[in-house]
Amino acid sequence: MVVALAAAACSGSDDAAQTTTTTTSSTTSTTTTTITTTTDAATTPDEVVAGDDPWAIDAPGADLDGVLLGFATGLTTAERAPRYRQIEADAGRAYDIGHVFHAWDKAIPTVDDLMHLEDGRLLMISWNGTDTIEIAGGVHDDWIREQARAVADLERRVLLRWLWEMDGNRRRAWVHSGPDFVAAWNHVRTIFFEEGATNAEWVWCPNEFLFHDGGDPDIWYPGDEAVDWLCADGYNWGTSVDSPEWTDFGEMFRDFHDWAAPRGLPMMIGETGVAEAEPGAKADWIRTIPDELENELPEIDALVWFDIDWTDFGFDDFRVDTSPESYDAWIEISNDSRLNAVQR
Repeated sequence: MVVALAAAACSGSDDAAQTTTTTTSSTTSTTTTTITTTTDAATTPDEVVAGDDPWAIDAPGADLDGVLLGFATGLTTAERAPRYRQIEADAGRAYDIGHVFHAWDKAIPTVDDLMHLEDGRLLMISWNGTDTIEIAGGVHDDWIREQARAVADLERRVLLRWLWEMDGNRRRAWVHSGPDFVAAWNHVRTIFFEEGATNAEWVWCPNEFLFHDGGDPDIWYPGDEAVDWLCADGYNWGTSVDSPEWTDFGEMFRDFHDWAAPRGLPMMIGETGVAEAEPGAKADWIRTIPDELENELPEIDALVWFDIDWTDFGFDDFRVDTSPESYDAWIEISNDSRLNAVQR
């Protein structure tokens, strides 16, 4: 695979409850919302030292032969940077994409955002939403503008995965419908352009099951002109939680790949992972990823693993080191030439 990546004009650990205070003007019929933001005492963007940054806004588009490999992790803010750096040290490489989850009221940038920029990763922010009808109606414009200016101030390419997995049941009460999501997406994106945040690359990312089982991705899709990256999330839940069957990596994303590839846009697997099953099965599944990407999913340009333990919530443990065998497999594919698109 050779793809030109240039600067473009489900499940998050920070997918928390949103804190909003709503006030209504007595002289007009317009409702505005004041966001009580949450922060993590991040340093200011101008303190980030870029160095030789392949993700700078003015960096020339590079022909990348292979797939960008990214990583997201759960844990606390204090634990995330050591986790990234230890796994990168064990792998002997830096991961290309650093992925962070933001609740709707989480101010950009966070400590995690700036950590990825400082370490030289391409930052991907999964920013959650709120009621799509309110967004499209302008209720939250002040907050959206504030976030847009913050993204612009980073002065680096940023993958913005806004309101990911919008098609799932857990967001249905405030996403409402595909057309409501599209209207909100277009409204947010327009504001970002108005505020000069052209360094944001818009990542449209539903669940992988939207592309089969009778799903209709088209009603959720804003259109090729309003999207920079096509994306899907999917997990092999093993044989225990949501699925009674073991799912091959290629099989899971094949329908997404076939729907997205003709559009000619960069394509990403935004979240994936696998649970343990019988001994060695998780390691074997991880080891298949480079071959599956090359042979079954050749148009995929980026893959991001979600390294998180969901067992406290009744789900599975998707961390790469749930067993010595699975960790060995992860380190092995981290050094596969097909997942080393960026040479530093």
